[in-house]
Amino acid sequence: MDPLPAPFAAPALLAAISLPAGTALAAPLPAVPLLPAVTLPAVTVPTAALVTVLLAGAAGGLAGALTRRWLARLRRGVAVDPPWCEAGLAVLWAVLGVLAARWVPLLAVLCWLGVAGAATDLLRRRLPDALTLPALPVVLAALVPAGPAAVLRGVAGAVLLAGVYAAVHLVSPVAMGAGDVKLAAPVGAAVTGGAWAGLPVAAVLAAVLSAVVAAGALLAGRARWGSGLPHGPVLLGSALVVVTAGATG
Repeated sequence: MDPLPAPFAAPALLAAISLPAGTALAAPLPAVPLLPAVTLPAVTVPTAALVTVLLAGAAGGLAGALTRRWLARLRRGVAVDPPWCEAGLAVLWAVLGVLAARWVPLLAVLCWLGVAGAATDLLRRRLPDALTLPALPVVLAALVPAGPAAVLRGVAGAVLLAGVYAAVHLVSPVAMGAGDVKLAAPVGAAVTGGAWAGLPVAAVLAAVLSAVVAAGALLAGRARWGSGLPHGPVLLGSALVVVTAGATG
């Protein structure tokens, strides 16, 4: 018998298999109880939010590396060991990826100022003019997305908090350094931009935290009565808490 041509071989083979299979399927089958339907919960992966957080963290790490090099090149700079600036800004900026967009620029600037200011004040007990003086216009520019009212409140808050700190500096220069007075201007702008209530809350919180830190240093023997302690990290930390609370509230 001659083999079938190639175009007819596959249909013929399919028919040869289907005929006995169809005959077998024609016989009655025993009833099989069906299992109850199971509905699996839908899993939603917030891909866009995750990508935003990762990108913000990567940008923070890069900004931290540049900040560390910049601090070392200042006239009276400070050498910060890696990866403190990189890790600090990476974590802080990554958190910003889930906050309201109009407050992200302000918080990004405040986080950067907090990392750089804390590094210089803790390691060298000083807040350089290269850091504090340009910070005020940068903070006011970061308030622009929040509206003109926020910018005006920021200007008023800068004047008020800097005035209070200047008065304390005149009374007790050891308790409040000149760098702290200059830092008070951008911090006052940042905490007042969201609401007027942010200014007294930040001021009281900074005072309370300073007292707690001073008491802890005295008890641990790391300081004596009348010695000055870095106030910049406490002030910046208080401002970051107040602004973040306002952005998420």
